[in-house]
Amino acid sequence: MPEMMRERLYLKAPDTERLRKGSAGRLRHLLNTGWRETHRSYTTNYVAVLLEREGSGPQMIRPPTPVQRPPSQAPGRGPRRPR
Repeated sequence: MPEMMRERLYLKAPDTERLRKGSAGRLRHLLNTGWRETHRSYTTNYVAVLLEREGSGPQMIRPPTPVQRPPSQAPGRGPRRPR
């Protein structure tokens, strides 16, 4: 059974199609995480978007590699001083 969600994406100016920066980023994020846009309805100040997805989001192909620090930069230790 598909998951469904309705989002309000606010516009830069009334009666235009240009989305605000936050709304455009939110829509981009949802589309990248597996949601599909199925329907749009326009009002004067916002666009109501109906989104749906099947199952879970996309799988990670390769896990991120941990950052290896050299021993001199280990947390909690300052630089070594010569004797």
